[in-house]
Amino acid sequence: MIRLQTLTCFVIMLGVTSCLMNVASAQGSRPNILVIMTDQQAANALSAAGNPYLNTPAMDSIAARGVRFERAYVTQPLCLPSRSSMMTGRYPHEIGTVTNGRPFNKDWPMVGKFMANDGYECGYIGKWHVGAPMNFERAGHTFLTGKLKDDGKTDAAVDYLSREHDKPFFLTVSYINPHNVCQLARQMNDDTTPRQSTHQQSPLLLAAYRDLPDGPIPPFPKDIHDLPPLPENFAIPENEPAVIREVQAMSPNKHYPTADWNEQRWREYLWGYYRICEKLDGEIARVLEALEENGLADNTVVIFVSDHGEGIAAHHWNQKQILYDSAVRVPFMIAPPKSPAAGKVSTQLVSTGLDYLPTILDFAGISYPDTMPGHSLKSIAIGKSDTLPRDYVVAETIFASGTKQFGVSGRMIRTDQYKYTIYNKGETREQLFDMETDPGETVNLAVDHNFRRELIRHRNLMDSWAKETEDDFPYASLP
Repeated sequence: MIRLQTLTCFVIMLGVTSCLMNVASAQGSRPNILVIMTDQQAANALSAAGNPYLNTPAMDSIAARGVRFERAYVTQPLCLPSRSSMMTGRYPHEIGTVTNGRPFNKDWPMVGKFMANDGYECGYIGKWHVGAPMNFERAGHTFLTGKLKDDGKTDAAVDYLSREHDKPFFLTVSYINPHNVCQLARQMNDDTTPRQSTHQQSPLLLAAYRDLPDGPIPPFPKDIHDLPPLPENFAIPENEPAVIREVQAMSPNKHYPTADWNEQRWREYLWGYYRICEKLDGEIARVLEALEENGLADNTVVIFVSDHGEGIAAHHWNQKQILYDSAVRVPFMIAPPKSPAAGKVSTQLVSTGLDYLPTILDFAGISYPDTMPGHSLKSIAIGKSDTLPRDYVVAETIFASGTKQFGVSGRMIRTDQYKYTIYNKGETREQLFDMETDPGETVNLAVDHNFRRELIRHRNLMDSWAKETEDDFPYASLP
């Protein structure tokens, strides 16, 4: 395969533009690839997933144009580990990025480098947060430092798409939202004013929606009846591993400020989260409009993904790092131009960390090492197949604040019907859920002797995976 030695890379790191020459429009059969990445978006936090409490027409349009993978799981529900995994196609423990603030343990090849070496013009706008620098030698890009809010990232993307390009481009627009829900929850927690009625709100709470890093959202409704209901799986399930709540109590004011919240406060938080998602959807709409207005839509593959999910009040949880579906399952959509599979919802188990890289390279016509554990999703996205040769996906977690670990870690394996999780310590270490009958993960079958065979089967699958990937998680000492 011909490798181009002279490469033009356009990157905006954390929101600063750099200049490219206006040149003739790219010609040829290889498509442009546009990745829209969000941060901390749960799989059901878009209206295309059937959520009636928000409206996301731009995201929905990507689903209508392509395939929405409704069983897409991250390899770790935390920013840097997940993003590093996606860039390399490897598990976080393999590349050393097991918490935020951790660099790669060696020079792992990244998707941008593959693309640049085969003639793609590489652009990256927004949040990076990967365990390696965003430069040409490591990532296939050049960059300038700086910072913009999400609307500024959209401005930069619109400007880029308005330029002319002499080669196909690979552009990532990486938004921070709906991550602002973290700040929203902390600010809501600062409001300790007693409520005399469901219609009363303190000045501090009323200010919470205005002081978000990427701009305000509409004011909270005053009436509790105008707020989204609590999720059906709001309660903490019986026989839950005790270490989960131990971690939650370790930093109640910073990460998990919800210990004293009543029903109204939880519902206000949900309402705010959905408004942040809608605000983000407006930015995405502008990017998609620019793609159409500049005549690029007919030769551009659009990929939409989030780095991890969000607790969204399921099991009394906010934020991420937990292995419940709200945090590890994310929206993932692939929209090739004029695909016969447009509008399809796929139930194929997907690992975003493993499958993202080979999928992009496959669309670009670039070969990749057979040793990579992921699969290309191109055949499903273009309607040529429905399934992959895969029996399960795996996610891992280490609860931490930055690089400071809390001493609690876990693993999750999701098969077609069941989901098994195990934590590193505590009397109750395991969970087993029947995801067909109990998608909310409310009944732990690991303590039910009627499901002993399934429990052992999933233990064995996890053990085999650990040996294959050289995982050192303490699986031993189980009854």
